[in-house]
Amino acid sequence: MNCNESQNYIMRYFDKDLNDIEQAKLKQHLKNCEKCSEEFTSMQQIFTEIEQDTEFLEPPEDFELQVLSRIEKEAYMYQKQKNDNAFVYNILVMAVSLIFVIVFGSIMWEVLNKPIGLIQQTHLTMEMVKAFLSAALSMVKGLTIAVVGITASIYQTYYYAYLVLGVLLLVTQGLFIRMIKSGNGGTQ
Repeated sequence: MNCNESQNYIMRYFDKDLNDIEQAKLKQHLKNCEKCSEEFTSMQQIFTEIEQDTEFLEPPEDFELQVLSRIEKEAYMYQKQKNDNAFVYNILVMAVSLIFVIVFGSIMWEVLNKPIGLIQQTHLTMEMVKAFLSAALSMVKGLTIAVVGITASIYQTYYYAYLVLGVLLLVTQGLFIRMIKSGNGGTQ
């Protein structure tokens, strides 16, 4: 048995999960290994102390009541915080709604008083959107032409370098495949 196995056996020993053969193996290892024997002794002392001090480990009689009381307090605080957040949220929703009603109402007032002005504004806005989209499309077209031109220029300038790199890649792949086949005993 090695030290790693003995660690597992030591824990199982204190869990009372070892059969007689495994206990004998553990005892034999502990006789031969000073490090594991010291660890076993330390663990044994710890478990002995725990068993002797069980009265300190017993919870108080009203422990359950204390826990339930604490849970109720935490739930109340959480609910209160949630209600506070809901209040702020409701105020914000009402403020945004009021602003929307004022803005929408003023727009409707203008439309009812001057409908021709609204039509002119709408036409002007559509013309501006059309001009913006046309400029954006022209810019994208120009960028595409520039990128294709630069790529073609680089390819044309380094054409022979790309050919040499391609040939080197094929040679390297061939050598790699040969190394794999020879490493596998020539199968494949």
